[in-house]
Amino acid sequence: MQHRFATLVIAVLGIAFALPALAADLTPPARAALQRVLDGGRDSHSDAVLVLKDGKELGHYYSGGTPPGPIELMSATKSVVALGIGQLIGQGRIKSLDQPVADFYPEWRQGQKRDITVRMLLDHTSGLQNVAMAPAEIYPAPDAVQLALAAELEHAPGEGFAYNNKATNLLAGIIEKASGKPMDVFFRDGLFAELDVAPGPWDKDEVGNPYAMAGLPLTAADAARIGQLVLQRGNRQGRQLVPATYIDTMLSPGQGVDPSSGLLWWLRPAWMHFSFDPGSLAMLRERGVSEDLVQTLGRALAGARFDGPDALMAGLSERLGEDVSRVRDELVGEHRIGPYRLFKIDRGPVAAYEAQGYLGQYIVVVPSAGLVAVRQVEAPANDGQQPETDGYGDFTERVIELAVAMGDLASASTADVP
Repeated sequence: MQHRFATLVIAVLGIAFALPALAADLTPPARAALQRVLDGGRDSHSDAVLVLKDGKELGHYYSGGTPPGPIELMSATKSVVALGIGQLIGQGRIKSLDQPVADFYPEWRQGQKRDITVRMLLDHTSGLQNVAMAPAEIYPAPDAVQLALAAELEHAPGEGFAYNNKATNLLAGIIEKASGKPMDVFFRDGLFAELDVAPGPWDKDEVGNPYAMAGLPLTAADAARIGQLVLQRGNRQGRQLVPATYIDTMLSPGQGVDPSSGLLWWLRPAWMHFSFDPGSLAMLRERGVSEDLVQTLGRALAGARFDGPDALMAGLSERLGEDVSRVRDELVGEHRIGPYRLFKIDRGPVAAYEAQGYLGQYIVVVPSAGLVAVRQVEAPANDGQQPETDGYGDFTERVIELAVAMGDLASASTADVP
C-alpha cells in the first residue's frame, strides 16, 4: 500500500525520477551523486535528464513522466555536425582537416580566404566576421551558406579563437558538396540510420540549407547515442562509423588560443581555479576598453579567486553588481573579450567532453567512468522555466562529481593542485 501511494504521489506531481537496477550496484556516495544530477534536472525545470554508464541507463528525470519527443539541441548541433565531417574524411570525400575551403568554393581562391581550412571552421579560427547573436544577422538572411561565403575577414585565418556561428554554417555547404546530399539527408541516410536515431525536422534557411550552428532536434535517448558513439571513439557494435583518429583529434585542443575548445566539442577539466590577473588590465587598455570599465574591473576583482566556472560567474555577478551589464555589453559584446581572459587559470586534466547549447542543452561524455549524460529543455521556455536562471550551468560539473563518487576519476581535493 505504501509503495502504491508513493507511486501515485509521483504521478500527480508529474515528476519522473528513475534509478534502474544498475544504480543499485553503486556505493551510497555514488547514488547520492547520481540523485544530485537528477535533482538538478527537476530544480532547473528540465524536460529530460538521462544518465548512462557503459551504454546502460543509470537514471533519468522526465518532467512530464514520460520521455519527451525530439528537442532542439541548439548549439550542441555543432558537435553532431563535427562527426559528419569526420565520417566524410574517413570516406575520403574530404581529403583532410587541412583541406582548403576554396577546394569546395573556388571563389575563395584569392586573398586571405584561400588560407581558410576545414579545420578552422571547426575550431573557430577562420577569422570571418561574425555577429555574436544569430537572430541579429544569420536568421534574417535567406541563405546562411552564402552569408558565410560573403563575410569579410576580421583577422587573418588561424590567428586566434573567436566563437563563430556564421563560419560554422559553411560546414553544411561543404557536407553537401562532399557527399552529394543536403546535410540533413546525409545524416538521415548515414550516421543516424546506423545509430537508430530518429531526428525531428532540422531547421533550415529560406533556400533549404540546414543550419550547422543549431536546429537539430533529438530525443534524450538519441542524443545519448551520439554521446555513446563519442565514448566508443566512433565505433558502434563493431563498426567504425567515424575514424577513431578523427575522434581523438576532435577531442583535443584546437589550434586556437582556447584550451577548452576541441573541434566543435568542449573540453572540461576535472577542476579549474581562477585567480584575478592584474596584468590583464593592460591587455584591456590595449584592446580599447574604456578606462572607466578597466578601473571598475580592477577594483571589483582585486584578490578574487574562484573554484570552477560556475563559481566564477556567480562571483562576477556578486562583485560587479549593476556593472555586470556593462561588462557583458562592452567587454564581451563590443570587444569580444570573455571573462576568462581576466584570470590566471589552473586546470586539472580533461575529465569530460561536452556538447552544449542555448538554454542548457548538454551531451556530456566522461570516458574514465563510461558515463554519457544528457540534459534537455524545450524552447520557448516551458511552464515555470526561467532562461536566465535555469540553464543548469553546473550539469557537467555534477556529472564529473558522479564519476569521482564512483571512484573513476580523481577529485581536486585528492590531486596535486596548486
